[in-house]
Amino acid sequence: MDQTHRFRPTAARATAGAPGGARSRRAVLSGAALAAFWGEQTARAGEPARHSAAPPVQTTGAGPLVRLIQRVTMGLTASELQAARQLGREGYLEHQLAYESIDDSVLAARLANYATLTMEPYQLFQLQPQQVVNELIEATILRPVLSRRQLLERMVEFWTDHFNIDINKNLDRFLKTVDDREVIRANALGTFPALLSASAHSPAMLYYLDNNVSFVGNPNENYARELLELHTMGADGAYTQVDIEEVARCFTGWTLYPANAGVNAGKFRFLAGQHDNGAKQVLGYTIPAGGGYNDGLIVLDILANHPDTARYVSAKLCRWLYQYDPPAPLVSSVAATYAATGGDIRSMIRTALLKHDLAAAEPKYKRPYHLFVSALRACGATITNVNGIRSNLLAAGQVPYNWGPPDGYPDNLDFWVGLVLPRWNFGASLLNSQVNGASVDINAFFAGVPNNADALAAHIDRALFGGEMDPFERQRIRDYLLPNAPTTQRKRDALGLAIASPGYQWY
Repeated sequence: MDQTHRFRPTAARATAGAPGGARSRRAVLSGAALAAFWGEQTARAGEPARHSAAPPVQTTGAGPLVRLIQRVTMGLTASELQAARQLGREGYLEHQLAYESIDDSVLAARLANYATLTMEPYQLFQLQPQQVVNELIEATILRPVLSRRQLLERMVEFWTDHFNIDINKNLDRFLKTVDDREVIRANALGTFPALLSASAHSPAMLYYLDNNVSFVGNPNENYARELLELHTMGADGAYTQVDIEEVARCFTGWTLYPANAGVNAGKFRFLAGQHDNGAKQVLGYTIPAGGGYNDGLIVLDILANHPDTARYVSAKLCRWLYQYDPPAPLVSSVAATYAATGGDIRSMIRTALLKHDLAAAEPKYKRPYHLFVSALRACGATITNVNGIRSNLLAAGQVPYNWGPPDGYPDNLDFWVGLVLPRWNFGASLLNSQVNGASVDINAFFAGVPNNADALAAHIDRALFGGEMDPFERQRIRDYLLPNAPTTQRKRDALGLAIASPGYQWY
């Protein structure tokens, strides 16, 4: 498949204007302040200023409790910090792992406006595709901002990339909604074998990777290849081209009902007459002739229990939750947990976050979706519609479900460093009511805080950084708020600057 992507950030795009047209004078002023802010920070680190690249990593690492909140949630808030302090590290993690017991009625009431989220494929096929796409994307933007089930949302994002499906591919405009509901969300904190099986039976996945037209005598290798390389064993796994061909034969006939099939339209279907029933050899295992549908199940079982799968999935999970280059002992520990628990995802998360020194983990660079959501959460933003947030995500290169290749949005620093300006702009735009549909009540945010630079800067530190903001950056925010008493507009600008500050780009 084509490995290029329409939204890849580049240094050239970093010089473009703000999302949605010309920037206001205030946005320009904030941008100038930010350029100075980042320039001084890089100078402190002995580096040249690089306004089209990532800011330097914070030199003062977060403590273990704040770092845990940063890894478990889509953005620290005062309420999450309070809960974590009350429950302790293990108690807080267990609280988030047991997401079913967390009341999420506020989010549920908001999502009730999106009728397509609960529809069956035959119902979705009767609607305009853009309605279905828009409602799924909008719900995916709202969920991490409003949900109290934060770890679930983090893992939904992780598995969405792991089992990536481009929503722009014809029938997947309808089918991805069902995949999100019944594959990713239903299994995000379950077991990996169950998640793998659900994905293999997902009409959205089979259609995306062309397995819907993989039949005896003419097997299509796309799904088989990505099943081995991306979903289970990894690119370095112990499989060969012959294994890919044999796996493709095992999945012939795994397809979906056509759109005119009544209530079955768009659901999984096994066509026995289109399946290759010959004997097969997969990873050293003999799959006897005549197995039919069970051939695919055998392959899934082999892969789910293969040590390469345990290693690959564990390493990827550690990169997501710990740091970009996780220590080998950590990966080995998580892989051992995978093997011991049959791929229980919650147990793997416990090992990744509690069995090693989380405070020693290096900060990670927030992807645009993470950055914008964390800012909305920290500020207590009111969202009436997501149009402006979506436009900003488009400018920053990460609209949900819009990654074309099967490998998902990258989880690495190098990919995202070339597009800084939309990140700079978002805080100033949000605080100055320039993000359509999103607003911050600045008086509510600073309610009860004395109107002087020291108190206001300290409150920003607590709300956005859990009290662990880089001292230099906090001093800059404090200085920006002078002279006392700062105006409401000055407070808006200071909060916007904090969102765009070097330290807030990392977690």
